[in-house]
Amino acid sequence: MNTQNTNEVDIRKIVKLVLGKWYWFVIGIVVCLGLGVLYMLRTATKVTTEASIMLRQKDEGLGAGRFDQLEMLGIGGNKMAEDELVVLTSKDLMLQVIEKLNLWDVYMIKEKMRWEVEYPNPTFRLECVKLTDEAANGAFVLNIKQTKRGYKVAYKMGMSKSGSVEVSSLAEPIELPIGRIRLTQNGEFGRGASYRIYHRSAGPAIAYYSSLTKIAQHKKESNIFDMSITSTAPARDRDMLRTMIDTYNENALIDKNMIATNTEAFIASRLEIISRELSDAESAVEQYKTEHNMADLTEEAKLLLKAGVDEQAQLVEIETQLSLVDYISDFLKNKDNQYSLLPSNISVDDPTLAKFIGEYNELLLQRMRLERTASESSPVVEQINAQLATMRENVETSVVTVRKGLLISKAEVEERNNEVFERLQQVPKQEREYIRLYRQRTLKESLYTLLYQKREENALMLAATTSPTKTIDVPRTNEETRRPKAKQIILLALIMGLLLPSGLLYVYVLFDNKIRDVKEFEQMIHAPYMGQIVANSRGKHIAIKDGESTVSAELFRLLRTNLRFVLPVSAKSSVVLVTSCINGEGKSYISTNIALSLAILGKKVALVGLDIRKPMLAKYFNLSKGGCLTSYLVEPEYTVDNVIIPGVEHPNLDLIPCGVVPPNPSELLQSERLDELFAALRERYDYIIVDTAPCAMVSDTFLLDRVTDMTLFVSRADYTPKEMVDFINQIVDSKRMKNVACVLNAVKSAHAGYGYGYGYGSKNKS
Repeated sequence: MNTQNTNEVDIRKIVKLVLGKWYWFVIGIVVCLGLGVLYMLRTATKVTTEASIMLRQKDEGLGAGRFDQLEMLGIGGNKMAEDELVVLTSKDLMLQVIEKLNLWDVYMIKEKMRWEVEYPNPTFRLECVKLTDEAANGAFVLNIKQTKRGYKVAYKMGMSKSGSVEVSSLAEPIELPIGRIRLTQNGEFGRGASYRIYHRSAGPAIAYYSSLTKIAQHKKESNIFDMSITSTAPARDRDMLRTMIDTYNENALIDKNMIATNTEAFIASRLEIISRELSDAESAVEQYKTEHNMADLTEEAKLLLKAGVDEQAQLVEIETQLSLVDYISDFLKNKDNQYSLLPSNISVDDPTLAKFIGEYNELLLQRMRLERTASESSPVVEQINAQLATMRENVETSVVTVRKGLLISKAEVEERNNEVFERLQQVPKQEREYIRLYRQRTLKESLYTLLYQKREENALMLAATTSPTKTIDVPRTNEETRRPKAKQIILLALIMGLLLPSGLLYVYVLFDNKIRDVKEFEQMIHAPYMGQIVANSRGKHIAIKDGESTVSAELFRLLRTNLRFVLPVSAKSSVVLVTSCINGEGKSYISTNIALSLAILGKKVALVGLDIRKPMLAKYFNLSKGGCLTSYLVEPEYTVDNVIIPGVEHPNLDLIPCGVVPPNPSELLQSERLDELFAALRERYDYIIVDTAPCAMVSDTFLLDRVTDMTLFVSRADYTPKEMVDFINQIVDSKRMKNVACVLNAVKSAHAGYGYGYGYGSKNKS
């Protein structure tokens, strides 16, 4: 039994296998390093450009911040950040960036093996004079190369359309199947260089640049956004991030200023009307004083005039408020203004109404921004629509309440004003008429001053509005992200150079069903292992001669010794049956040289060829005749002496070759003549070596078990399938053949010395 540690055997086997295939690893490393170098030469360097911005918590231009107001409506700050993230990644914003930087075309130059982006000053500029509809709405690639006769311009659009044209000059427009283009050369055409232009329409351009751009919240609950672009053009990426931030701020400021813009339009229209009325009133006062040569009024008239002006000022203020409230009411009733901003900052005295208008406008601005990236059916938009409807009802209710209060106040002021007017009736007619005109002028002047003041306040608010974001990190190129890195590529190539051969070796071993290793074979068989024979590299079938000490000769001598220990000691003559499982394992070679080794020892040996289906012994010994053993088995007149060829290769070795191949080999091997032959041979020889047919292919060998003392199975390294070992074990376990032993043939000479350490020992593994 083999008591050696299995793990140790496995490790030794792996090491042996790896050492035997060392050139695989050398080839793998060389190939992978070559591919790595080629990759670095052909791949343009990619680098990441990064920036960070923060959404402001307070909107300094409008007072109360949008974040605080939305929190009052049940929309948290984090939800607001998520909505702004949608805006930052929207197609509309990316389209604005592309238009501002004119990024419809990507210009590239190839020098040696690598394509590099030319930005911001490319060698060529593409002008699409007139494109086909398909090209105008899609994308195409142009390749420009200098030739001896001018320039070659090749195009490709999609997978099917491609072609090229040659032009002598780039000064004129170029006609292509995709349309007419013009190439303006801005720099010198590099010697040996190639140029490429990627043209994209809006859709493909937005998709391309959006795939390069990554925007995400710094943390889940944070209002800070990390922005990055990874490409081979860091200068373009810095411009893109900078423009994206600026454009986002511009759009947000436009949205914020829509309220102030609407208010400004309302004030301007009112100022125009009041200005005309004030001018008329001043002209009337001036004309009246001129016509009546008035210099001063009586003291009583002055007092009455002052009282009337105060009451009238209150009345004007109330009427102004009523006018504003009526304007808001009419605005709300108009269905066309369902999602329009309400005028604010126009001195609506009621704080509740002013608060409702401000909250309504802020929520409506949020809806306008979401509409750019979300549909009407979006859950967020639907939620805001429901909130807007509720707030609109609150504004309408508040307008009705405020209007009622203003009407009551107006009635009270008018009552007091009537009292003053009755007292003025007692003043002389001339003075009374002047007071009326003067009062109208004063009232118009007061209203004009109020509206002008509000216009200036509104303009100041427009100028003082701050951007909605604060730039934390301006766009910068992160050199640490530069790829590919030479050290990493080389390390990866070395790792792959080891892994790929290892994987191939594993697959090779996994699907390899041949017997490769002597130790493995010895462990697998259930029969005694007699030894091994090295591969026959000389091409001769005789491997042992008298006085010869080659490796093959010594191994056959060792095999001879082991066989003598296994054979029965009491037998006067021993019959050894040499067989194999399949053709080509070397049983005839083994049987021939075993017979010679015994003959050299001084023993009388007979070598019998009973592989009557495919006889080989006559060929090995260069005999002109194939023998007549089969004739002996069929014809009674043949005697034993007729079939023996004496002194073949050695005086002590006689040969009994097969002869003519019969049509019924199995019947011949069961004849009594065969038993008589072996009985006669036992009387004449010390050893009888029988070369038989492969037993896994035909049943002839099993028929000879009755005349033999032992069976020697020959297997061949790197040839015999491992399944044949199971076949041998079945024969041993079922005892179908006598005294079975095994030998491994054609072992590589590097391991020839291994066999010297093994004796004959009887081995029977279950």
